[in-house]
Amino acid sequence: MDPVELLKEKLLLACKIFQSQKLFDGFGHVTLRAAEDRILSTPKMPPGKVSMRDFIILNMEGEKLEGFGEPNGETPMHISIYRARPEVKCILHYHPDELIAASVVEQGVKVVANCGVFFYQGTPIFDSPSLIVTPALGDDLARVLAGHNSILLRGHGATVVSGDLDELVRLGINLVKNVRIQIMASVLGAPKAHSEAESRSIVELETQGNALRRFLDYYISETVD
Repeated sequence: MDPVELLKEKLLLACKIFQSQKLFDGFGHVTLRAAEDRILSTPKMPPGKVSMRDFIILNMEGEKLEGFGEPNGETPMHISIYRARPEVKCILHYHPDELIAASVVEQGVKVVANCGVFFYQGTPIFDSPSLIVTPALGDDLARVLAGHNSILLRGHGATVVSGDLDELVRLGINLVKNVRIQIMASVLGAPKAHSEAESRSIVELETQGNALRRFLDYYISETVD
C-alpha cells in the first residue's frame, strides 16, 4: 500500500477513537506530517466522521495540494506549530467541555491523577478565545505553547502535539480524563497535585514495555466492531 494511504488509515483510526470517546464535536481537526513539506489533514468537516477519501494534503503554507475537502479555518495554527517545532509530527485540536472549563479558571490543568503525568511540565493557557485563523495568531499560539505538549485556548478548547500519532491518542484522551478528575475532586476540596518527581517516575514506567500498546488496544477494542 502507498505510504500516504497507510498514514491515512492510522489517522482515520485515531479520529474514530476520539469520536468513540465523545471528545469530538462538529469541529476540531487532526493533522500529521506526511513528509518534510507535506501535511495530511482532516478537512473542514466533523473530524470524527471522516473517511479515507476525505483526507487532504497541504503544503507548509497551508495550501491544499490533494483531496476534495477544504482546509480547516484554523490551519494556520498547525502550520505555525510545525514550523516552530520540527520534532512535532502530529497535532490535535478539539473542544471537550472539561478542557474549556479548565481554560477559564486560574488553576488551569493540575496533574491530579496518574493519567495526567505526561503534562507535568505544565499546560499553558492561550489567553484569547479567538479562532486561530491567521498566521499571526498561529505564531502567537506557537510561542505560548513553546516546548509543551498541550495548550488550552481560553473559552475555546485545547491543542495537543506529539512526535508520534499513537502517543497523540494517549495524550488527547488522558488530558481530558485528568481534567475531568480534577473537576470532580474540586467539588470535595482543593485537589493535591502530583509532584514533578512523582510524575517523572510514573512517566518512566508508562514509556516502557507495552504500556502504550495496552492503552491503544483497549481504546481500539472500544472503537472497532
